[in-house]
Amino acid sequence: MVYKVEFIEEAIQDFKKLDRSQQILIRKSILKIEKYGMQVGEALRGELAGCRKLKHKKAGLRVVFRETKKVWRLFKF
Repeated sequence: MVYKVEFIEEAIQDFKKLDRSQQILIRKSILKIEKYGMQVGEALRGELAGCRKLKHKKAGLRVVFRETKKVWRLFKF
């Protein structure tokens, strides 16, 4: 199944601030989310319960996402 990924406004602004190499890493994460949905990443707790994260530790990036009607919304990096 292929999922549709949508950015919230804050995520769009964050993405534009990243350098090219960081944007490439985020795009790779988005491809994983589109392909596998909630099967990728690690579940978050507390205020972000219901969301999952994909981390790029060396780059210091974290992609936070959740499912809404089979559409993935990216919150922040």
